[in-house]
Amino acid sequence: MKQKKAILFCALLALLAAVAGAGVQEDFAAANRLYEEGKFAAALPLYLGISRQVTNWKVLFNIGNCHYKLENFLSAKIYYLQARKLRRFDPAISKNITMVDRHFPAVAPPAKPDFVTRSLQVLESKLSLNTLSAMLLLALLLLNISFFLLLTRGRNKKILYAAACSLLLIMALGAYHISRVAALGQNGSAMIMEENSLLRSGPGEDNTVLFKVDPGLEVRIIDRYRDWVQVSASAQIAGWIEKKRLALI
Repeated sequence: MKQKKAILFCALLALLAAVAGAGVQEDFAAANRLYEEGKFAAALPLYLGISRQVTNWKVLFNIGNCHYKLENFLSAKIYYLQARKLRRFDPAISKNITMVDRHFPAVAPPAKPDFVTRSLQVLESKLSLNTLSAMLLLALLLLNISFFLLLTRGRNKKILYAAACSLLLIMALGAYHISRVAALGQNGSAMIMEENSLLRSGPGEDNTVLFKVDPGLEVRIIDRYRDWVQVSASAQIAGWIEKKRLALI
């Protein structure tokens, strides 16, 4: 009886997921039609509603496009940066960020990552979380097969080697998967949102003013202290700024 209830519960969850997915697809198609018709203000709330249900770079990119067409350039760049976080090396996203930067005064280019960081970024852009999850499930399947063979055929060097390799692969893929998921929930970068924002030598208004920065400047988060964030825009531009003046990416 309990088994039947569990099966029915799983079937119900699958049905609800399918219905929700169909609804999202319909909303996305409707939003795209409105966008193509030039009705950007009408398309925007539909895209925003979808973004609250799913995390998809195309949705974020289209929200940015709507804001750009409506001349909300700060909001447009925020969503372009969020889309880039999910799809780092997409040329369309990079092109639109460059395009929107022309509407901000002298935005400094972000610091170039080192070789190791860039290599990891390239790997992330090529290997989606879905693919990574599939690889992890495959490694688990191989490990189960290896254990089954060990139980049925006894100890065998080749089977033991396969089991050990599968276990190491699971550990490596699992750790990388956890770090990728955790990174999605973290705010490693931000954007200056307010005029006359000041970078100071420390967290607090009594510290020395180092730089005055303009809205639209993308910065990397280094540290946090209460309502203050230490950021860096380049090797020459860094300091502490009030969190309320930032939009976290």
